[in-house]
Amino acid sequence: MATSQDLQWFGDAVTSKMRQAQILGVNKTMGSAAARAKLNHAWQNRTGVLEGGIDITDYAAREESGVRGTWGVRDVVYARIHELGGIIKPKNGAALTIPQSDGSVRLVSQVKIPARPYLRPAADAEYPKLALNIRKAYERL
Repeated sequence: MATSQDLQWFGDAVTSKMRQAQILGVNKTMGSAAARAKLNHAWQNRTGVLEGGIDITDYAAREESGVRGTWGVRDVVYARIHELGGIIKPKNGAALTIPQSDGSVRLVSQVKIPARPYLRPAADAEYPKLALNIRKAYERL
């Protein structure tokens, strides 16, 4: 004689656990990318301000369509031009003033800053680990 068994549905609990694992995995991945960006960059660090600004800016949180977090540089005005490069032109005058080592100044109409990426290479190295970080977090929960 066949017996019947009740099917227990744990969908809500599994979904909740997966969302928690996603948050943990995204935070771990962003933290690893920030740490890598601080250590592996082509520019010479003189003041430590740019390196000190690299961090998670918004920890991962649930959104309607999934999980979202942000990392990068906080409160360093020259961070973007370091990453992407660009041209700096004077805002209020006809020329930029460039101090010289002998104490004099040189006037120039613009300065071209070469790209010195530090965020993108860190992201390229760490983002492929995201799925693994989520899986490990899920297994720990």
